[in-house]
Formats: sequence, C-alpha cells, structure tokens
Amino acid sequence: MGAALLKGLDAEQAGKLNDAVAAYRDAMTGPQLVQAVLGLERVYVLLGRQDSLLALLDRTLRERPADPALRAAQVRTLLGQGRRDEAAQVFERWLSAAPGDPQPWREYARQLLDPGRASAADSVLGRAQRVLGGGREVAAELGQLRATLGLWEPAAEAWRTAVRDAPWLLQAASFALAPTPAAQRVNVQRVFMRRPAEATARRVAAALALGWGAPRDAWAALRELPGNDSTAVAWLDFADQAEALGEWSIAREAMISALAVRPSSTVALRAANASVRAGDPRMALDLAELAARGLDSAALAQRVLPVRVRALAALGKPQDAEALVAAHGAWIDPVTRRRASGLIARGWVMAGDLPRAKAALVAAGADGDDDQVAGWVALYGGDLAGARRELKRSGESNGDAVSALSLLARTRAEHAPRVGAAFLALARGDTAAATAGFVDGAGEIPEAAPLLLGLSARLYAARKDDPKAVALWTRIVTDYPQAPEAPEADLEWARALRRKGTDAGAIQRLEHLILTWPASALVPQARRELELLRQRVPST
Repeated sequence: MGAALLKGLDAEQAGKLNDAVAAYRDAMTGPQLVQAVLGLERVYVLLGRQDSLLALLDRTLRERPADPALRAAQVRTLLGQGRRDEAAQVFERWLSAAPGDPQPWREYARQLLDPGRASAADSVLGRAQRVLGGGREVAAELGQLRATLGLWEPAAEAWRTAVRDAPWLLQAASFALAPTPAAQRVNVQRVFMRRPAEATARRVAAALALGWGAPRDAWAALRELPGNDSTAVAWLDFADQAEALGEWSIAREAMISALAVRPSSTVALRAANASVRAGDPRMALDLAELAARGLDSAALAQRVLPVRVRALAALGKPQDAEALVAAHGAWIDPVTRRRASGLIARGWVMAGDLPRAKAALVAAGADGDDDQVAGWVALYGGDLAGARRELKRSGESNGDAVSALSLLARTRAEHAPRVGAAFLALARGDTAAATAGFVDGAGEIPEAAPLLLGLSARLYAARKDDPKAVALWTRIVTDYPQAPEAPEADLEWARALRRKGTDAGAIQRLEHLILTWPASALVPQARRELELLRQRVPST
C-alpha cells in the first residue's frame, strides 16, 4: 500500500476529512487507484461533496470506461443523489464499454434494490436475461429480487439455475428462500426436487427442509443422489447440520450412506455415537466394530471403547461392558475409566441391580461429575439427600431430571424408598409400576403428594387410561387446591372430558380454572380452549 493511500486512511480515521481528500487524490495512480476512489467516495459523502467525486470519476473513466469499481461508484453516487435518469445513462455507457459482461447488469440491479426500486431492478434483470442468452450470469440476483418481491416459486427457479454453476451460492440460496410462507413451501421444494436430480439443487432443498423443521424431508432430498465422492461430502455436510439440530437418526443415516462410498473410521465412530443417541444401541455396536478396524489397542481403548460401553449399558448388558473395560485396562486412562464406570453403573441401574451400580462407581473412584449417575443411583435407592446433592450440581435438564429436581425441592426428607423405586421403574420403562409407585410415594412424602400424583396422572394419560388419570387430577384439584399442580390438573381434566365428548363438563372445568387461579400461566391457554368449546356447544 502506497504512502499517500496510508496517509489518506489515517486522516479519514482521525476525522481530518479535507486532509484525507488531498491524500486520496495524490494516491490515484497505478494499482491503488480504485482504493483511492473508494476512499474519496466515503469522505465526499461525509463532506456532502458528491458532485466533486462525480467530476473526478468523469475524468478517470475517459481512460478506463469499463472499470467495474469506478462505474459502480458512479452509479451509486448518482442514485444516492436521486439522479436516476443520469444513473441510467451511465449504466448504458457501461454496457457499451463492456459488451457481454454480466457485471453491469448485476451491479445496477443490486443498487436499484437498495433504495427499494424492485420493479426497476426486475426490468433490468429481465432485459439481462434476453441480452445474455438465458441470464444464467444474473440468476442469483434474479432469485434474490424475486424473493424480495414474495415471488417464491419464480425465485426458486432462479436460484436453482444460479447454484448449478456456482455451488458457493448454496447458503445464499437457502437464506433467501428461508422466509417462504408455509403454504408455498411445497411449490418451492418441488422446484429443487424436480428431475433430473442435481446435487446443488438437492442440497438447497435439504437445507430448506431442515430449517423448516422437516428433517426426514431434508434427508429424502439427498438420499437418492448417486454415490460418489462429491455426494459423500454433501451427505457428511448434511450430517453435521442434522447433528447440530439433535436429529441423531437422520445424521446416522447420512453418515452410513457416506461410509458406503468413503470408508472412514472417524465417520463410523460418529455414526456409532449418533446411533446411541438415536436409541439404537445395537446398530451402534455394529458401527463401532467398523470403526475399530485397523486401530491399535491404545486407539481402540481411547476412541471406540466409550461408545461400545455406552451401547452395552443401554442394552442392559453391564457385565459385558465391565468385561470389555477389563480387557482393555492397560490402555485406558483414568478419565476414560471413570466415564466408563458411570456408563456401567447406569447399565446396572437399567438391569435393576443398584448394589452393583454403586459398586461400579466406587470401584473406579467415580463421583458422578461426568455422567450424573451417582445422583440417579442415590435417588433410585431412595437416598434423597444424596440425590439432592448430586443432581443439583449435574445441570441435567431432561424431563425426568426436571421431575426429580422438582420433587427434591418440595421436601427436606432424606429417605423415600417407595419414591425411589417409582423413579427406577420409570427409568426402566415399567410405567405400570411407576404409576403405582408415585401414588404410594404420595403417602411417603405428603408435602410432595400433588407433584407425585401429577406424575402418575401424566403416565396414565400417556397410556390412554383417562379414567385413572382423571381420578388423580380430581384428587389434586379437590385435596390440594393451593398446589402449583392444581391448575394443570384442572386443564388436563378438561381435555380428558373433551376427548370423551363431554364438552359441557370440559367447559365447566376450564371456567373453574380461570376463576379459581386467575394468576396461573395456564389461564391464557384455558381461555383459548374455552372459546373453541363454546363455539361447538349451543347456548341454552
């Protein structure tokens, strides 16, 4: 960078605008000409002397009539001053100086969009399509313009053309089309899904579907592409996006497809972890076996062992997991061993063997920091004091954790074996035992009775057993009207009556909720449901 240009930049940053003008004018030579002109443009705008810039550009363009940066500055300045006719004349001179070049069309249309002249920009791009023979060179600008105008399907057509030759525009295309209204999304997707299947078009379709909350549709857009190296890259990129959204089963499918084209221990391991998170531990073991091929014992212990242990624990095979850890003991570091012990402990919990779960934690010196298992083991064994200590610092936020922490906040009791057994049954998927256990636990911890009854009612409702759920909701509303669970119980009671077809009874419950607990956060929802029911029930 020349000395004069540096001097101009320093003066501009210091607010010495007249000094900056002098320095930039001195810098208008050789390769730094464009930078100097852009500097003058900024400074002249601040000084309100755009006419001075236009005069300078007129002289400079006599020698460089097709320079895109200078022409763009000239058009921009004229439009900024509202001199639209002169800007149009400059555009025509630019076209004459650069025949066949798409840059003038792109730049002029883009600048017309900035002041909101969408119709004028559309006219320019339509003319560009005719002049340039189809307009592929301005397809991105056309797509952006049509999206701005709310012409979503034509915008999709333009973007499909644009990304075909310029895959670096994929993100721009999906960003421009993301606001498509729900009613028009099918038409937009149809454009990108139209045959012949093009990888760039399908990637846009997948990105849009993911953003619109349809991960299965997103994967369907990519799944049928021919397997090759570039498609494998697209599948792995998609897997990254699916992982970020927590769509583990979709991510796993994409990674497995990529593995068929490009075998990779790293990708196989990622797919195994995704399988565990997707609730398919058997597939995780198969993928872990694939990831293990060619690895030495140390790498196997550090990289593959954790997912194998996690899968075996999820399958209720903690003994197999313990044997696996023992077989690789020489290569396992203390951190990996401690985490494995937590997973094994969870496996013993799932198997219903709490003593061995505790032993698994103690044997490796685990304290629950890594997997929060110690807190859950304490809770399942009825040790509320230990559970309160461990779970509060674990930071878990899933549904079961929220229920457990809510319980622990409602009581200072230190032991509650029946409540612990109910949570254990819930963890093992035995909802029948869990519902009965929570009802029994209400007598064990009276101060938390409405919460425990509410948990049991939710489980009954999930099993479509509305009569038993209603009995518990009735009990909560009647016996514990001051409890935070009472408004929720009344609302769920009303919904059960509505499902049964007893609309009048549902209306009575909703009115009761609104009048009895007017400050409840559930009142707005109750009002909406009440209004819908009143529209269905004729007045008498």
